Amino acid sequence: MNRRNFLLGALALAAGAKPALAHTPYGQWVVYRKKHLLVGAHRADPRTYDLAKQLAALLLEHLPESRSRVARAPTAERIASLIGTDQLDIAVLARTDAAGMLRGSGRFKPYGAIALQLLAELGPHQLVAHERFPMRHAWLVAGAIHPSFIDSAQIADAGLDWHPGALAFIRGEPEPDSE
Repeated sequence: MNRRNFLLGALALAAGAKPALAHTPYGQWVVYRKKHLLVGAHRADPRTYDLAKQLAALLLEHLPESRSRVARAPTAERIASLIGTDQLDIAVLARTDAAGMLRGSGRFKPYGAIALQLLAELGPHQLVAHERFPMRHAWLVAGAIHPSFIDSAQIADAGLDWHPGALAFIRGEPEPDSE
């Protein structure tokens, strides 16, 4: 480093500029999220991570263009923040967490009610998406994880409304047009 660059850097820091600490610019993270279908999970419930890994593997096998990956947050509250701000499309959540996010109640109150819809029942967990998740994408996700995680007997009341795309797949309807 030459003396001129050192002085310019020192002046910038003195003027209040913050050094770049991330290894990737913010804009590239946005691009990454657009190119990969991220399946949310969180550390507070290790089962969400196990299920998300299984789902991501199925998605990669049947929908390689999804470039599916698992995104693990520290808590369900962080998942609520990511889904509510359009930074994450789908997530594996315990039923109670999904219901709390839907109502915006309890520990999810700071994030407000989040319009979640069901993509699949996973025992005590659910695969959910924001209602803005495109219908065709939900249909494709449901098709990729069927029969491992979805069967027609699941349509019973699940506490959340089914995403129209997932429901269309379960009912045997044809793939919706692109949106």
